[in-house]
Amino acid sequence: MSEIETLLGEALGRPGANIGALGLAWARVMPAVMIVPAFGLRALPRPAQALMGLGLAGCVAPVLPPSGAFGSNPWLLEALVEVLRGIPVALAAAVPLWAATMAGGMADALRASQDTVSAPTVEGRATPLGVPLSLLSCAIFLGTGGPARVARALAFRPLGEHPLLAATTDLVDGIGLAVALGGPLLAAGVIADIAAALIARAAAPAQVHALLAPLRALGMLAVMGLVFDRLAAVLTRVVQATP
Repeated sequence: MSEIETLLGEALGRPGANIGALGLAWARVMPAVMIVPAFGLRALPRPAQALMGLGLAGCVAPVLPPSGAFGSNPWLLEALVEVLRGIPVALAAAVPLWAATMAGGMADALRASQDTVSAPTVEGRATPLGVPLSLLSCAIFLGTGGPARVARALAFRPLGEHPLLAATTDLVDGIGLAVALGGPLLAAGVIADIAAALIARAAAPAQVHALLAPLRALGMLAVMGLVFDRLAAVLTRVVQATP
């Protein structure tokens, strides 16, 4: 064992630690560190994300076979395989957090808001309601032991699962979750449109559209306030059930 390997093993509290296994574990956990919004996204520099991944890798490495245990494959090929194995877990953990952002965007679209904001914990430009819902989902993830669940899934998830199929399933489930979270808002939007059409027809030939637009926006915000506790409860159950 080289001197560097010995020093790293002692730093990890395991003098005989296999650095190859630690590297493979780091490759497996990095997709989660890079994709899951609760781990910071653009709010953290790349070196900080790498160190966070190293911390998670230290939890996963003890259950991984040492480097070279999969045969004569080069280490880089084994690392690529570990990255592919980590992607489904990363998506499973990230999708509920993305769905919360999408639900906020749906609420803003229903109240006809075209504003966008930039937040380091949200990829791209989110809507004004998308950012706080994203932060809420991240707080739920961190407060309910999300990092521990991710580490456990990365360590013990069956290795025979097809990564592409699992990733596709997670993305489809995320779309369904976003629609479910925004369901009450969609229903309120349909009712508001019908009510606005009836009022405009009854008030004809007067033009009341300019008056109804802000009232509709206020109504959507009121509905959002009424269903917020249930939305948070559903989001909490989903986050705790993943990955």
